Amino acid sequence: MRLGEVLSLPVTCDGERLGFVVDARFVLRGSVAPGHLAVPELIGLIVGPRRGVAFLGYERVEVTRPAVLNRFFAWRQRGSFLVDVGEIRSIGREVDLAPGFTRWSTGGIQ
Repeated sequence: MRLGEVLSLPVTCDGERLGFVVDARFVLRGSVAPGHLAVPELIGLIVGPRRGVAFLGYERVEVTRPAVLNRFFAWRQRGSFLVDVGEIRSIGREVDLAPGFTRWSTGGIQ
């Protein structure tokens, strides 16, 4: 499955709609040899209340950005959360989360 197929899917838990997949988080595993890329590993999905809210990296606290963009992205991402990939029960026409999943911070704009 490709990430583009998952973005914008509805996210549910026990039949309750929680939002939509708006982004994904990866970590790079292994050493990087010259001329080779590290292997990315999916660690979670960002769930937001609205579709089409790509963060473009602006949710990261350490990113320097103009104040107007800071306010805009903070407003757009309110209510968003990270879900660990281990708490995803299934992905089909929607992303179904396991009961009792944890809502992690997205590392949001401050």
